[in-house]
Amino acid sequence: MPENNQETENWRGILWAMLSVLGASAMAVSVRGASLGLDTKLIVGYRLFFTLIFIGLLILIVPRLRSEIRFNQPRAHLVRGILMAFSIHLGFYTLSIVPLAAAAILFATAPIFATIISVLLGRETIGFRRTLAILVGFIGTIIVMRPSSEIIDTNMIYGIGSSIFFGFSLVMSRNLARTDGPLSTLISTSVIGLVITLPLAAPVFEVTTDITIILWTLILILFGILRQYSDIQAYRYAQAAVIAPISYIRVVLIGLMAYLFFNETPAVSTYIGAAIIIAATIYITNRERLAKN
Repeated sequence: MPENNQETENWRGILWAMLSVLGASAMAVSVRGASLGLDTKLIVGYRLFFTLIFIGLLILIVPRLRSEIRFNQPRAHLVRGILMAFSIHLGFYTLSIVPLAAAAILFATAPIFATIISVLLGRETIGFRRTLAILVGFIGTIIVMRPSSEIIDTNMIYGIGSSIFFGFSLVMSRNLARTDGPLSTLISTSVIGLVITLPLAAPVFEVTTDITIILWTLILILFGILRQYSDIQAYRYAQAAVIAPISYIRVVLIGLMAYLFFNETPAVSTYIGAAIIIAATIYITNRERLAKN
């Protein structure tokens, strides 16, 4: 692909990554809200089920979308769907038991894993400046995390596991989105995830009448669709190393939302780390605009 075309596509990927950050932030907070009244396995089931209902209605309303549905790589769809199912379950459980700011930091490592995986598989190469920006952003997450016995515990292993599974699925997203389209990828992920989730959620099934829990669940479903579709599109257009620093903004947004909705007050180190994260993000996006390498 010519360099100028790659630069244009990287910018498209960056814009989709921004939407993904917004969706992921709202989704993380809504998971915490919904988990106050529902088991996370059931929350995952509700999200996937109603996501498929929403997609089905959208296809009925907009018939032309049917032409975009194709599954030329069934094995890849299956593998990605399984990876995403594990990632979602581990991630939702993490959000229910770990402080939101800490959880956001753990999830922010997913693009780093995706970049490392892409390089190891030989799917892309990264230059010194982009590598440095990713490392600086990661240092920012460490500062926000404030490693101490009060924050780091065994529960965080679930968050890291979620990020590793998600990193693998992100690498697969790029090729699948190019060949079969983002809508097909979203459908396969939801169907496979729901099949895996049904036996897990059945023992804890309940229909809640709590309006607050219902609202949190609706927010989760809507922003979950936005996040998943945007992720697929972002990795369809841009390289993993370009998108990675963008995800760090999620740490800031989730921290603010956690304070507003759950009165979780960020520490001073959170603001310092956030400044570093934002600086790294601005730098990498500016490099994509100016550089030819």
